[in-house]
Amino acid sequence: MSCNGCRVLRRGCSDQCILRPCLEWIQSPQAQANATLFVSKFFGRSDLMTFIAAVPQSKRPALFQSLLFEACGRTVNPVNGAVGLLSTGNWHICQAAVDTVLAGGVPSPVANPPSVDRVMQRCFVVGESSGAGIINCMEMTASGISELSPESGNGESGVNQAGDKRPKLLNLFA
Repeated sequence: MSCNGCRVLRRGCSDQCILRPCLEWIQSPQAQANATLFVSKFFGRSDLMTFIAAVPQSKRPALFQSLLFEACGRTVNPVNGAVGLLSTGNWHICQAAVDTVLAGGVPSPVANPPSVDRVMQRCFVVGESSGAGIINCMEMTASGISELSPESGNGESGVNQAGDKRPKLLNLFA
């Protein structure tokens, strides 16, 4: 008997189906079919199957879930996608889009998508001595890259970017 994913994709299903384990985390058969159809329309049927076949069997359900969230995130927020929604604290929008897809609906783009100011912050330890080190952070924002580095002595960190007047506190080793 065909799994719900193969049924909506109109492809042959067997005991070694690579799609069946990907859908086990979704409870309802109709929701499994809806999710498969949505993801395959977004990424393409052959690309979806190629993605799934490229990862170990134990990781396939997580991959399918990730593809579903990314497809929904890109549908409601085409510029920044699911990562943009997560970084702006609007994950509920992506979750609502996934719930809509699982229920059989089609999510629509958000009228004013939330902007992503902080895209990435990367911190690293410089000069470790006796277990404590100086923390340097680089932050990539929509306005450019800035470096957050500690000031001498008082534990405050300043932002080395034009226009910033107030130092930020970066006190990780208190």
